[in-house]
Formats: sequence, structure tokens, C-alpha cells
Amino acid sequence: MNILFFLAIFLTSIIGLIEQRALLWILTLSLIAMLYMVWEKTFKKEKQKFKPKSNDFKELEKIKKNRIKIEDKKYHYINDQIDYIREKWGYTKVQDKIVSDFLEKRAYDTMYNKFSASLLPNMILLIENCILQEKKGCKYEVSSRLRELTSLMKEEIKKQKRESKENFEISIEVYDYLLEELK
Repeated sequence: MNILFFLAIFLTSIIGLIEQRALLWILTLSLIAMLYMVWEKTFKKEKQKFKPKSNDFKELEKIKKNRIKIEDKKYHYINDQIDYIREKWGYTKVQDKIVSDFLEKRAYDTMYNKFSASLLPNMILLIENCILQEKKGCKYEVSSRLRELTSLMKEEIKKQKRESKENFEISIEVYDYLLEELK
């Protein structure tokens, strides 16, 4: 690369001595080439990623992408239901914090079906019926069920924290065991 650079400088100097008008064309071409190289380095980073060509790796990548899509759909489905409840009924500040933590930590993994197919749709139905009755006689029922729902979400968050801590402790024990085996 260094030899090519110095060769280009040498040839440009010779051309400049012989024909000075050619320097303008060399300047324009070198500027275009330089801008292209800068653009390629900054915006085409995708080509530089490591991608093994084995079929096993490709299969694992497909599985990983499918899992991400499924998780994303789950998140959007639950998020839409919770946002609908927030829009139609509203949460207290404490409930809103719990719900936000619940969504942020995606603590619904173990009870996704129960939340998405039963608890949240029933809560939405209850809210819609209460709104149709113009909140006469049902406001307490909806509020109490919403409190129960958020307390269930809070328990799921705590459960997820416990499980992640247990998984971390198990990982440390396995790591320590492997280190002992290597000695």
C-alpha cells in the first residue's frame, strides 16, 4: 500500500511537471476516489462482519431470528393490550411503574398465555362494559381487579429476579467446578 501511495505521488509530480492542466483532472479523480473510500468505510460495515459458511451456523442464525420475531410479536401483543387499558381506564402512578417494569423486563414469559389470552382481554372487556354503563356501580370492581392484575405483575417481576439470580449462582458454581477440574 505504501509503495502504491508513493508511486501515485511520483507519477502525479511527473505529470504536473509535463502538463499542468492535467493536475485539475487528477485532483478531481482523487477527490472522487477518496469520498468513495470514506463512504464505503463508514456505511458499508455489514460486509466486514464475520459469517461462517457452515450449514449448522446458518441454521442456528435462522432459529435465533425466528425466536426474536416471536418474542417481538409477544411483546407487541401484550404491550398493545396494556396500552389500551392505560388509554381507556388509566393506572395510578404505582401501577404505572409496575406495568412499565413488567414490560421492560418482559416478565410475562412464564405466564404469557394466561396474560394474553385470559387476564388482559377479560380486563379490557370489563373496562369496556363499565364505560358503556358510564362507570355507574362498576368503578370499584374494575379498580380492584386492576390492583390484583398489577400485584400479579409485581409477583412475576420478583419471580423473574429470583430465577435470574439462581441461574447466575448456578453458572458461578459450574464455572468454579470447571476451574477445579482443569487444575
